[in-house]
Amino acid sequence: MQHPHAPSQESLTFRANLARFISPLRRVRPRVPFFQLAAHRIPTLWSLYRGLLKEAPTEEIRQRVRFEFRKNRHLTGTDATKRGLERGYKYLDSFQKANAGDEHHQASLQSYSRLLSKRNEKAYWFSLADKERAWRIKLANRPIMTGGLLRPSYVNRPLPRLKPQPEHITGMILKRRMARERRIETLVDIQEYIQDLMFEARLETGAAELAGKAGAVKSVYASHLEEWSTLSDILASLFSILIDAFIIFKVEPFKIQQKMIQETFDRDQRRCHEPYSQEMLDAIKAARREKIANKTRELQRERRGEILRRTILRQRKGPPPHVLALLTPEQRKMDKVVRNVSEVGYVAKIKRKLGFKLRNPRAWEAELGSRKDKKRLDNMVKEFLDKSERRAMEAEELLDTQRSSTDR
Repeated sequence: MQHPHAPSQESLTFRANLARFISPLRRVRPRVPFFQLAAHRIPTLWSLYRGLLKEAPTEEIRQRVRFEFRKNRHLTGTDATKRGLERGYKYLDSFQKANAGDEHHQASLQSYSRLLSKRNEKAYWFSLADKERAWRIKLANRPIMTGGLLRPSYVNRPLPRLKPQPEHITGMILKRRMARERRIETLVDIQEYIQDLMFEARLETGAAELAGKAGAVKSVYASHLEEWSTLSDILASLFSILIDAFIIFKVEPFKIQQKMIQETFDRDQRRCHEPYSQEMLDAIKAARREKIANKTRELQRERRGEILRRTILRQRKGPPPHVLALLTPEQRKMDKVVRNVSEVGYVAKIKRKLGFKLRNPRAWEAELGSRKDKKRLDNMVKEFLDKSERRAMEAEELLDTQRSSTDR
């Protein structure tokens, strides 16, 4: 008997026909991203990209097409990809119309090509400037040998002291230092595990002796104690708590792992006592000689009056705090003066007063002139003073005249 609320046969037929027509229209999500489907890659690469390169009227536009495709090759969003494809097909249509003789599109593309040419030229010169700037920065910060020694240690072989120290050397030292600390911690843990095993074995042995023959005590640790230290094909499961996670890991037998860690310590010890090679010592000595020669040249330039970095640093420098606290304001002023490289004039006077040793103690006399010209120089000074006094009197008389005329 048919249920009273059951659909009729006509309704079931209509539903079946409707499902048959609608099912092909249902969206089917692919199991792979769209950019990996051949239905997307083949038309984009073989039709759009190759068509744009083939139909591009000038080399500048062709280069721009390559740049745009390289820039957008990593797009994974459907909306952004769709907009890019629509723009590409729009350009392809414009290229084809220009090649077919459309004057409007030809003029537009020629104008765009000239714009790209100017832009490429500008970008070229900017890239040259950026490369030159990067090269100058690299040259200014290149590692140079200071003449010092980086003594051998557990984490590095004998090396020359470089300034600035290369990052790969710093990273090597840091990595080896951290690895050595981890090995030490592992060795301490292994020693504790071995000690715990020995305690358990002693406990089982003692319990068996106390129980005697009446109580059969099953041995777990005492009977297998040798296997932990002699057999190399047995793996043990250990549990360790790291921060908030439980990590189960397998280790080799304790004795073998101890031996491996000890071999790393032996290599560290050999590294620590490795001597410098003769070639490295010669290079370090040459660097020391060059450093002395460079500092000598700097000092000579400084004495000629050039203001160098060392000049500024020395002038800004002061005495130690415990000495500065005991100096009077006059002594602080004198300390600042004597830090100048000059050896004549007021600086030479202060240096002589404080007992400095000067290269040429009589250089300051050149400021007074030679004794042969003393009479001539004195006459020049007297003439200058008389002229100055006469001008001052004339100015004062002129001022008095103006005042008297104003009062009238």
